[in-house]
Amino acid sequence: MSCFQRRHIAAAVMVVVSLLPAPAALADTSTNAEVNQEGLFGMIEISSANLSALPQWQHVVKSFPELATAAAECDARIQACQSQQMTLWRAKIAELMRTDKRIQLQEINRFLNGWKHTADIKEGVTDSRWATPLEFIPNGGRSEDFAIMKYVSLKELGFSPLAMRIVVTNDVLRNKSHTILSVSLRGKRFILDSLSDTILNENLVRYYVPLYSVNEKRRWAHIPRDFLSVQLAQGVKVDE
Repeated sequence: MSCFQRRHIAAAVMVVVSLLPAPAALADTSTNAEVNQEGLFGMIEISSANLSALPQWQHVVKSFPELATAAAECDARIQACQSQQMTLWRAKIAELMRTDKRIQLQEINRFLNGWKHTADIKEGVTDSRWATPLEFIPNGGRSEDFAIMKYVSLKELGFSPLAMRIVVTNDVLRNKSHTILSVSLRGKRFILDSLSDTILNENLVRYYVPLYSVNEKRRWAHIPRDFLSVQLAQGVKVDE
């Protein structure tokens, strides 16, 4: 690992630390947290069902019923579609409804990557407001907004929310935060990225260090193995 990579991993660890429970909570995984030794990108994960630490995600999730209503109205009567982009999205969902899951992943990623991109901010991503899907559809957005739109699209196509995660990462090549969507399918994890129309197996993606991830049920802190070893050496007990 280069010195350049180490510097960015160190920065990622600082963000992870802010998301970790207190040591007492780490010790009581039976009630508050779960530890997974084989997490995203080979890292250790500590997860929690408490989503209150991510208000920007809670805001987005609360908007899902409004999206469902608008989509149903658009499907029923084209004149009721809120925008041309809404019409195009609904047509793509209908087109893909009976196709293979692997094709759905590829096509949703490619299709939505055609939306307008606005720049990610380099710092303070956890404090920035995430756009709801209804805001994204006519306007485009940042990388997290693309990941969210792909999440709701695949969910409508039958993917379980439990198989998907919005993943906020540190992009070590561009020295900035970047958000992607991770999807589990047939025993493999695939990465859907607003910067690429090609979906890749997770084990082929080496330039993103996950900071945290979330779906509608849980959130995860991603921890380098060396960092957790230090915590254990300092007396924090983590039950596996």
